[in-house]
Amino acid sequence: MRLLIIELRKVIWYRAFWISSFGYLLLMPLLFMSLANFNIQVSGGTSLGLNLYLFPQVWQNVTYMATWFNLLLYFFVILLVTNEFQFRTLRQNIIDGMSREEVLIGKLLLLLLFTVVSTLLVAAVGLGCGLAYGEGVTWATATEKIHFLGIFFLQCYATLVFALFLSLVVQKQGLTIIAYLFYSMVVENVLRFKLLPQGWGDYLPMKIISDLIPNPLPSLLGMGVAKDPEWISVFLTLGYIALFSLASWGWLRWRDL
Repeated sequence: MRLLIIELRKVIWYRAFWISSFGYLLLMPLLFMSLANFNIQVSGGTSLGLNLYLFPQVWQNVTYMATWFNLLLYFFVILLVTNEFQFRTLRQNIIDGMSREEVLIGKLLLLLLFTVVSTLLVAAVGLGCGLAYGEGVTWATATEKIHFLGIFFLQCYATLVFALFLSLVVQKQGLTIIAYLFYSMVVENVLRFKLLPQGWGDYLPMKIISDLIPNPLPSLLGMGVAKDPEWISVFLTLGYIALFSLASWGWLRWRDL
């Protein structure tokens, strides 16, 4: 708890934290409410209305859409961590007596807090939209696919831990964002389609993490059955969280701050 409090003291005086938090807490509910009357234009100019908030599918729908907001948290974590290098806050923490392990644990706890708050927000918005715009709500339907909230939690935390690792390695805000985009959009695709045997690229970090929650749109359009997350993806994501955390620890121990 002491380590988390230290991290929070750094954050609460940071203007970007409040701007980002306000934007995150405001934009997500507004987006979901704006999709209450969602229509898709199909052939012949026909408009197809879709209700995204029917239980139990609402949990997959809202968590899938909310994953796009993880990018806001991702870039905010990059901003926080790289600023600590710019203003030498990390170095000062160690001079003041914190071990490098404590520095890392504090940051992992802060990311965990961000993830918990984000998941609770998604749960509240999903439940609210489901009750407001759904039909025939029962306890059974309302809780049937609620496990998607746990999958969202895992996906969000994995994304932020990767952001932490990349920020510790690169240390510059702009370069870290470029490195993330280059790795996600170029490196993994080259590995998947050019270098690795067929199918192996499906287990690369960003591919696994981003695909944890299957796209619900095909099932909404009657083009298939809504898929549940694959357990191998869940276990691999847990493994990647551990790997990125260990890599961050190793880098902090080796790096001269």
